[in-house]
Amino acid sequence: MKAVAIATLALLLVTGCSGNQPASSPTATSTGASGTATPPPVQSKAQPSTNPASGPGVPAGDQYVALAKALHKRGVAIWWETDLVSRWQQGPDSFAQAITRLGELAKVPGVVGFKISDEIGYGDGLTTMADAAEFLRQAKTQLTKVAPGKQLLVDAVVPELGCLPWLGTNQLGCAQRVRLKYPAATAAAVESYLRAGLIDRLDLSTGLLDDATYAKWGITKREAQSDAWKRVRDQGWPQLTMLQARKALAEPNGYQGSPDQAAKDTATYIDVPVAAGARAVDIWTWRQHYEGNIVSLLGPDLLPNPLWTNLVQLRSHGTQLATHMTPSAMPTDDRGFAHECDLAAAAFAAIFVAAGTG
Repeated sequence: MKAVAIATLALLLVTGCSGNQPASSPTATSTGASGTATPPPVQSKAQPSTNPASGPGVPAGDQYVALAKALHKRGVAIWWETDLVSRWQQGPDSFAQAITRLGELAKVPGVVGFKISDEIGYGDGLTTMADAAEFLRQAKTQLTKVAPGKQLLVDAVVPELGCLPWLGTNQLGCAQRVRLKYPAATAAAVESYLRAGLIDRLDLSTGLLDDATYAKWGITKREAQSDAWKRVRDQGWPQLTMLQARKALAEPNGYQGSPDQAAKDTATYIDVPVAAGARAVDIWTWRQHYEGNIVSLLGPDLLPNPLWTNLVQLRSHGTQLATHMTPSAMPTDDRGFAHECDLAAAAFAAIFVAAGTG
């Protein structure tokens, strides 16, 4: 497997592809997934009174557009990534400005849609199911106006799933605690957004606990993941949305796990969800500043590691993988920029590109 990845890397180094590079330096309650009631509307936090589509076009030399176009040339599907929740919470003007930007970005070739929320209802200020549903309604309404036909994707972590509350008293207690803490991110809440037709694609994390906790319960983390995804499948979520999985595997100086650990991570976070109906898996992140470090999938030398070898092999076998990229974390020279775009396209069928909305 390592030889295959090295050969792939060598080929990419030779072939390369040209692209416009951005000029910046790196920066880095039930016992399951039940509940079908559609949450009631609440008073709007942001009601844009003008047509967001009337704003100016994307300026020439836009570094975000340059990255998206370079990736699209390599056959990668593009999702624009934005924290639209914070813009909505800031008020109508901020929300309208972000919608205008996204409407213009929708015109870039290869764009599938927008990722508008990171872990909805999980520490993002959306503290009730009704609040989160109203945000989703407004986002969907406004984005449909400026970008008809583009999809809306939402990240969600549903921590009660990792508690496995259907197994027993301890597990149910775990679930009840996280439901109280994150009422807008419960399984019932997320299912209500899906049944209301507010989310076209859902990137789902099952909120797995640590190995030691599962060991006390007599199971492994992989078995817990399998059980959680079986619950999601049995509740019919794959029929309500385009369901995808998500997992952060980036580390400082690239993924550091051994081949055995990479195999476990691949099985737990990719193989299990895909077998349960996940249409793709989002692996965070290509390169980004996080908690004082620059975290990435590949190290600074961009050489393959055990996880990367697995990702490239999965991609070659048809597994749909995605990651996240932003211009400020890309090389500033043409050759380095093109090389990283080539590498990303070797493993990922889709990429979330920062939209430049703050």
